[in-house]
Amino acid sequence: MQDAAQQNMRVSASDVKQQNERRLQELGVTVNPALPQIEPPSELRPRSPQQVATRAWVLNCVAAAGSGRSADDVMDQLRATELLDFLTPRERALLRKPKFTHSDRAWSACLSEAVHGCAWAMGLLETGPLEKSPATLASHFLHGDPHPSIHAARLRTFDELYIRADLNYRLHWAARQARFDGSSFPFPEAYIQARRHAIDWIVGIPHDWDDMPLDT
Repeated sequence: MQDAAQQNMRVSASDVKQQNERRLQELGVTVNPALPQIEPPSELRPRSPQQVATRAWVLNCVAAAGSGRSADDVMDQLRATELLDFLTPRERALLRKPKFTHSDRAWSACLSEAVHGCAWAMGLLETGPLEKSPATLASHFLHGDPHPSIHAARLRTFDELYIRADLNYRLHWAARQARFDGSSFPFPEAYIQARRHAIDWIVGIPHDWDDMPLDT
């Protein structure tokens, strides 16, 4: 049986594609009409608000490694908040390293944009697809017991999530193409990819977090 949110969806995959292509044109972003539609709603099983909120808290902790926190500090925080079991295999492998490389730190830092994707999905932010994360982003997932906020979490409508997933996919292609062409793009490709990663997972692309396909 389809999720109730999907049953109430008012737009089709083809409508969303056309709508987002027009929006990209308005934003001055290159459009590739040959890019296919994303998965239809019938193939998706959206994550629950509680799953999304939990993922956001964990990501925010791991992202702190990108700004200088040690693996032990991150693990201690996750243990203290009873979130240690929600690390993905890749995140757990990172935090078991005796020393972070520059690449490890850079990857961790980009996770803050995946936090942004989760926060947007929960209605905590109103930033547009090419707008920087607000300085207050991490404050939603920093202090105290996370479980009351996880329990109370809510998500935007499936329509909104689905439209943003499709838009992120097309933005990701445009940013990658700009890199191949050596041309400028108004937002870092790695940030777009991280936000896309989060929304694809939330909307229910049928893969685990670490295995989310992000091809364009």
